[in-house]
Formats: sequence, structure tokens, C-alpha cells
Amino acid sequence: MPTVCEHVVTVTTPGDCVDVLVTEYGIAVNPKRSDIAKCLDESGIKHVNIEELKNRAYELVGRPDDLEWEDQVVAMVEARDGSLLDVVRKIKPLVL
Repeated sequence: MPTVCEHVVTVTTPGDCVDVLVTEYGIAVNPKRSDIAKCLDESGIKHVNIEELKNRAYELVGRPDDLEWEDQVVAMVEARDGSLLDVVRKIKPLVL
């Protein structure tokens, strides 16, 4: 399963709350946090953009198939403040 992909299945943390993503294959900094990118540059810590991490993941394991969903909600994801972040729907069974 790719560590980084184009579409997330479930939101557990809003993207604007994530400053840095660290994986086995690299570090990506949120483009809105140029201050962090600058600190990494000044410290000699290599980082790449998120697209490069996604492309590396796809090179390693291929592009994941899109999932198909049923209407049934099986879980709700709440933020720390109690607001609703996302709902999780039941995945349609894989037909081979």
C-alpha cells in the first residue's frame, strides 16, 4: 500500500494541520510552511515535494485501485473539538 497517494480514504487530521510528512523514502513539507522548509535547508536536511513521495510510492507498489463504497455509514471521525471530520462508509465487496 502506498504511504502517499492522491486520494485519502478517511480524513483523520485536516491537511492544514500537517506541517511535515516523514516516510521511509523522504520528507515533504507543507507548501504553506516555507519557514520549516527553510530551516531544513539551512540544516542540510533533504526534503522533497509531496508529489515526489507519491510518485515514489507508485513506483514501488503501483497505483492503488479506487475503492467502491456502499451507502451504509460504519463510523464517524470527530476532531478534538467534537466537530465531524469525516464519515466512513462500508466498502463494496471485491468482485473477482
